[in-house]
Amino acid sequence: MRALRTPTPIIDVPQSLSIVTSEQIEQRGYASVDDMISYIPGVTMSQGEGHRDAVVFRGVRSTADFFIDGIRDDSQYYRSFYNLDQVEILRGPNALLFGRGGAGGVLNRVTKKAKPGEGFQSVRLHGDRLGEFGAQVDVNLGIDETIGLRLNAMTEKLDNHRDYYFGDRMGINPALRIEFSDRFSMDARYEYVNNERFIDRGIPTGVDGKPVEALQSIVFGDAKANVSTLEAHMFSLLTETRLADSTKLNLATSFSDFSKGYSNLYAASYDQEGTPDRVTLDGYVDSTERQNTNIAGTLVTEFSLARAHHTVLAGIEYINTS
Repeated sequence: MRALRTPTPIIDVPQSLSIVTSEQIEQRGYASVDDMISYIPGVTMSQGEGHRDAVVFRGVRSTADFFIDGIRDDSQYYRSFYNLDQVEILRGPNALLFGRGGAGGVLNRVTKKAKPGEGFQSVRLHGDRLGEFGAQVDVNLGIDETIGLRLNAMTEKLDNHRDYYFGDRMGINPALRIEFSDRFSMDARYEYVNNERFIDRGIPTGVDGKPVEALQSIVFGDAKANVSTLEAHMFSLLTETRLADSTKLNLATSFSDFSKGYSNLYAASYDQEGTPDRVTLDGYVDSTERQNTNIAGTLVTEFSLARAHHTVLAGIEYINTS
């Protein structure tokens, strides 16, 4: 369980959690947070206004309680699964370990790391009858027994049964691992993401709280104006130093640059009984330019005292967001 930052066996974690492995992601065809959440107990998805992940952890909605390799990842966008080793979902309050937020739970994505001394590659293709198509590549090159390079990349064309819907997204994630010695290692990664998609906010509900059947085939928006775009650059550097057999020091540094735009029209109000043939629309245009810098250091040590085994974690974190 990597999100806890301590070598804690799953059976000893004092809260409800779910772990989705890379094998499960591949076998079940998960491509996004939305795909996976449908199978996770105690967690659901909300709409996110068509341009961001919005998870409801035990009734608490959040667009910010996301982490990647234990580093805060609270920019608002749709996350992809092409480069993940596993996903960890912790349910319940988590402020002690993760700081602000985390009232209902957190979601941590663990990325695939380069593997020194190993060579392998894989290609995955997927598609459906509605026109969606995607490709993923995973290549690992072991330079020698101490240096490894890995490249994960994906491209995807989105489509569904609704009129006007379209989407294109791509991601590329090179990673480097160097094992300087048995006690010191470094992982560096860079990720570039580019995403454009149509925003479909759905249809109005009637007096019974259900979607109005007569309106189900109508897209309430503009074919050209309802669009979300994202371009992001993310870099991280992780080092692990084993100071003793039972003590290690981890240092994580990350920088990300997000450029995002979104505009949409949506169904703002509907009176099914008074004016069943009229839907009032509203809309907005917004953009976000955001840079995040995170530096986190943790010291973990284990020892036995008074016939009990103890694990102590101490850490400090610096976050700058503009």
